[in-house]
Amino acid sequence: MFTNSKLAKSIRLAMAFGAASTAMVASNSAIAQEAGAEESVEKIAVTGSRIRKADFVSNAPVATIGQEQFNLTATVNTESLLNTLPQVVPGLDRTSNNPGNGTATVDLRGLGTNRTLVLINGTRAVPTTAGGAVDINSIPTALIQDVEVLTGGASAIYGSDAVAGVVNFILKDDFEGVQTSVGYEVTDENDASIWSADFTIGGNFADGKGNVVFNMSYTDRDDLFQGDRSFAQTALFDDGAGGVEPGGSSGVPGTSIFAGGFSDFSPTSGVIFGQDGSVRPFVTSGEVNDFYNYAPVNYIQLPQERHQITALGSYEATENMEFYGRAMFTDSRVPSQLAPTPIFQTATFSLDNNPFLTPEAQQVVSDAIGLGVDTDGDGIDDEARALVRRRLEEVGPRRSEDAFNSYQLQVGIRGAIGDSSWSYDAYYQTGKVNNSTAQLGNVNRDRFNQALLLASEGGNVIVGADGQPTCSDTSENGSTSACMPMNIFGEGNISQGAADFLKTAVNSNAVFDSKMFAVTISGDTEEFFELPGGPIGVAMGYEHRDEAFEFLASQDLAAGTIAGFNGAAPLSGGYSVSEQYIEAYLPIFSGEEWADNLDLELAYRSADYSSVGNVTSYKVAGSWAPVEELRFRVGFNTAVRAPNIGELFAPRNEGFPGAADPCASDANNTSDAVRALCIATGVPADVVFSNAIDPASGQVRTVSGGNPNLNEEEAETLTIGFVAEPMEDFTFSLDYFDIEIEGAVGAFGGGTNNILKVCYDPADPRGGVGSAYCNSVNRRADGTIDFVEGAAQNVAAITLTGYDLIASYSMDMGAGSLSIDYLGTYTTESDFIPGPGEDPIKCAGNFGANCGEPVPEYKHRMTFKYAADEFTAQLLWRFVGEVNDDDDTTDFTVERIDGFNYFDASGTYYINDNYRVTAGIDNLFDKKPPVIGDNDEQSNTYPATYDVFGRTYYVKFTASF
Repeated sequence: MFTNSKLAKSIRLAMAFGAASTAMVASNSAIAQEAGAEESVEKIAVTGSRIRKADFVSNAPVATIGQEQFNLTATVNTESLLNTLPQVVPGLDRTSNNPGNGTATVDLRGLGTNRTLVLINGTRAVPTTAGGAVDINSIPTALIQDVEVLTGGASAIYGSDAVAGVVNFILKDDFEGVQTSVGYEVTDENDASIWSADFTIGGNFADGKGNVVFNMSYTDRDDLFQGDRSFAQTALFDDGAGGVEPGGSSGVPGTSIFAGGFSDFSPTSGVIFGQDGSVRPFVTSGEVNDFYNYAPVNYIQLPQERHQITALGSYEATENMEFYGRAMFTDSRVPSQLAPTPIFQTATFSLDNNPFLTPEAQQVVSDAIGLGVDTDGDGIDDEARALVRRRLEEVGPRRSEDAFNSYQLQVGIRGAIGDSSWSYDAYYQTGKVNNSTAQLGNVNRDRFNQALLLASEGGNVIVGADGQPTCSDTSENGSTSACMPMNIFGEGNISQGAADFLKTAVNSNAVFDSKMFAVTISGDTEEFFELPGGPIGVAMGYEHRDEAFEFLASQDLAAGTIAGFNGAAPLSGGYSVSEQYIEAYLPIFSGEEWADNLDLELAYRSADYSSVGNVTSYKVAGSWAPVEELRFRVGFNTAVRAPNIGELFAPRNEGFPGAADPCASDANNTSDAVRALCIATGVPADVVFSNAIDPASGQVRTVSGGNPNLNEEEAETLTIGFVAEPMEDFTFSLDYFDIEIEGAVGAFGGGTNNILKVCYDPADPRGGVGSAYCNSVNRRADGTIDFVEGAAQNVAAITLTGYDLIASYSMDMGAGSLSIDYLGTYTTESDFIPGPGEDPIKCAGNFGANCGEPVPEYKHRMTFKYAADEFTAQLLWRFVGEVNDDDDTTDFTVERIDGFNYFDASGTYYINDNYRVTAGIDNLFDKKPPVIGDNDEQSNTYPATYDVFGRTYYVKFTASF
């Protein structure tokens, strides 16, 4: 067992890591001594183990963000601070307008939010979505004591979903006094402001046997539009020569039609209609073109109003029995907004004598896409049919109003078992998240078609005395009024009555319900057996969990008959799991000449799922410290992830991921072999490699769903490293990590873009006519892609390797002390293999259609902090390494994003014992984000990775009593 000096040294070594630590001992692990009394050391547990002991130094890399970092950065939304960690690839945050769902998530190593387990005080947080993602907006920022991030598989300790690791939010549960704070932040442009306020009160009762903490908090976040930032106010395209040019959507307010039949009239095979019903060629390139700029009205910061109430309590009924509980309530309202609905729909419309079109336009359209029926023989067909692209500005912007109401309740009992070293902990937890959504701006597709067919006689449209036509079918068709004829030929020509006929009210409600019971018994063998290094620590337990999710949608949303937001069918499903686990810590040697410490950790978990049956995972880890100042460590974990409710039970839904059609104008390979493949798979010969079939806005409709026959994912994680203190007050650690996931659940073919790429690659034996890849691509008669079929399968594999380096140095300086903390990650490999025998998609150092969010090979977070009696000042340096477009078939300079340095400065001044003020500046040098074209996520960049707000000021005033 450690001597006094060794224990103190261990504690100092662990805590010196400060805000980013891999070797952790809690700050309350101190030596309590009375004169002439035997020393008493409190046993504690750290993230990654359920065994409590006095000298626990983790054998797995653990990074910590302490309470001081939350205070110095005046953090309101927790994800903004977590995203500064190099082990984290940003998930959804306040900039996630499209894609986004109003939640904030955390994604370790870029392995996905579904492979990152979120804990609160070591127990599972209630998920928010069918995919199992936890909205960390539901965790009260004001009560966070620490956030511990354990990377690498942790399934043997915590169960499913911990493939990438765990993020454990540790709350203040022993607060005494009253504390209130008010904070405000605003950008240099005087926008995107955030107000926050919180009130916490806590205290002991019953002579210190009990403690209760109560917190209320409020957040009000203003909106910010892409039109408010010069880099985002215009949607951009790659110009094909290494730069960008104005772009947007071919779904325009005046209506456009792209078809090969227009090639004689328009070299672009596309036309756009004027307000007077005339027609002209669609301009598809250059600084002045006809694409619709959808960017300005999209959010770049989602507004939010959030109310939270949290209560924590404990009561020591006897020396060996303590009751405890936690109640958390959150109401969060987060709208999102997109440009008015673009409808891309193959439709039949009246043509001959249509008063909405000039005679010249009628002739051009008839010659190009007429249906060949000319009842009156005037040379103009009665009707035409084509893929119509219309921006429905008359309906108004698309807006989704999301309201999240969640609660999580936990009650438990814990204590010692008699006078032994053994203890117990049992708790019951229940929680529910309700997400209600109301959508504005959707239109009904069937009524759109209905309003285009006008009453006619002899093939000619009938007009009344007022010169206006009527619908061929005047029924309401689910609307609140009868059909009104619709003039889509020219901007602003849809009447209010026709727009009202198109509109459809859409709403949905989603509920995630979770119940859990757990019991743990832990202790050591001190009373009857010890190894040379001390007694064996043991923890064992049982957990049972029931999870259920239900999604109910209004009729149009469920049937997918809307244009605007994506259709979403109802979903209902759930599963239960019973788990048993055991963990052991073996201190083999201690205090030897050749081994200051040598230990071994073992863990095993067996879980029985109602969905996939029995699964197991285990852990073997150990460390050797030849001297106090140097410790080597190694860990091997197997991990499992059972498929979540969405992956198992999701019905067929549609999405619109970014993808390129190899048969369209932006194809990089225009060989005769590719042309032949395009024609053989349904593309008319006269539109191959033309913009007539370009995917709208670079997005391809994808239809996918769940699979109840999925199996669990299996992973192996290896970490090897060391922790060293080569000199007083200087510590560092270096760890190598290697994660391999087999049978990963994913859409067939590695996503839409990869399916298209493989299908139309003549050199790839997996593709070609009749292959599973090409059979997944469904085209319309005009050659445009209708949808790509995708479904969840256990066919993918993921490999991830790299290094984590953490260092900390402190020294006295003048009247205070200077500390420097560094946390860096170098990712050497991040590969996704879509299926057996397929080439890996390499994402280390890349971003784009296949890899998504940038995954730099190198990232770091470094703080320089000076603390004196009355103030603390900090400079934070964040570096995001360079990345390249994952489409390696191009050689444009715009496809590379150089490394980015961000500097944030902050400080806290202690006015007296009761009052303090914190102020700071984020993005001190007003660094603008990289601007890219077709491969952006949103706002012409990746706003969760690169700062889109510019220089931002904040101030927070705190009073404590």
